[in-house]
Amino acid sequence: MKKTFLLFSVLFFTNAFAQKADFINPKGKWYLGAEAGLNIINEYAVDQKDVSLQGGVLAEYYIGKQWSLSARLKYFKTGLAFYRPDTHSGSWLDLGSDESFGTFRGAVISMPVDIKWEFRLYKNLRANLKLGVAYNIETKSEYNYSENLSTEYAKQFASLNSGIGLNYFVDEKLAIYADYEYYLLGGYKGSTHFIILNGGYYPQNALLNFGVKYNFKK
Repeated sequence: MKKTFLLFSVLFFTNAFAQKADFINPKGKWYLGAEAGLNIINEYAVDQKDVSLQGGVLAEYYIGKQWSLSARLKYFKTGLAFYRPDTHSGSWLDLGSDESFGTFRGAVISMPVDIKWEFRLYKNLRANLKLGVAYNIETKSEYNYSENLSTEYAKQFASLNSGIGLNYFVDEKLAIYADYEYYLLGGYKGSTHFIILNGGYYPQNALLNFGVKYNFKK
């Protein structure tokens, strides 16, 4: 009985130590990396999607075992297309608008800053949620708008971005990751007409990232 208990105790603590040894704690560490993937542009009223490649570089610091702050520099295409029919009624109380259409094709250098929360799935495989703000600079701005619409819009703007992903620590130095993020509410490119208020057209980008990051500190 004692031998069985001793064997069980040895196996238990050996397994516990092994699991602890397998777990990597990134707290207090800097990671530098690079990422690339797909960029999906939603086309609003024309109900289409435009898919292209995108990429960037990453700097990430873990302020805790599960929390990190990251800053990135990314380049991707952006754009939208819309069509608004003539809504005039011809009556004495006419609140309609003229027919209008537009296609915008551009590209941006984006600098998103995010806070990320990671939670463990299995050993060093973690899932994460992130939320942040991005500052964007348009490097390309091509408009094909109807004559009754302006094309004078800001070439620098902020947007919100959020995402969900997976992160796997290969060892204490190296990690690989994949995530899906969404950029929203930035880069106003026109308006829709309602009876009381106007709504806006904004490019919306969904990015699928695959990346690798490395801790260079000894």
